[in-house]
Amino acid sequence: MMRKFQYSLIAFVAVIFLVSSAQAFFWGDDDDSENIVELGWEDLIPEGFTPAKSPLETMTQEQVNKLFDGSDESNRELAEIEEIMAYAPTVSELDGKQVKLPAYVVPLDYDGQTSLTEFLLVPYFGACIHTPAPPANQVVHANAEQAVVVEDTYLPVWAIGTMTTETIQSNLAESGYQLKVDRLEPYEVD
Repeated sequence: MMRKFQYSLIAFVAVIFLVSSAQAFFWGDDDDSENIVELGWEDLIPEGFTPAKSPLETMTQEQVNKLFDGSDESNRELAEIEEIMAYAPTVSELDGKQVKLPAYVVPLDYDGQTSLTEFLLVPYFGACIHTPAPPANQVVHANAEQAVVVEDTYLPVWAIGTMTTETIQSNLAESGYQLKVDRLEPYEVD
């Protein structure tokens, strides 16, 4: 009788193990969340890096007007300023990491669509559309293998996936990072 009970207990434990293994296989194991690094936008800027101040801040209105007069000299000067302002190094240690980043979604081809496979992630609403683009280390180019639905771009999301340090130029901005998006979740403070 005792042996029958032991076999029944072993069979019960084995069934529980198989069911939980099958559940993890078919529906994904949520235990990978331990490997996900939660980032803030300041984490995308290398320690000790201070962005250059815009030379436009110290120019007189006359100098600014001359800068935009369309001459070869002003175009060269403007290109030099843009190059100085565009320098935004990335954090190489983030390359290949599973991350979770709070962000606003900026569709690359906005036509009212809510199902996206390619878009930008930015730290504040309106970046790249209503205001000049942030530095490249504050823009993440995002790709999703399966389209993700973004109902409202006014609301932030958690973007979760694998980050790489790769510069990509889009029609809206240069990004210093790329994220292979696994999923987007509504932004909620933990």
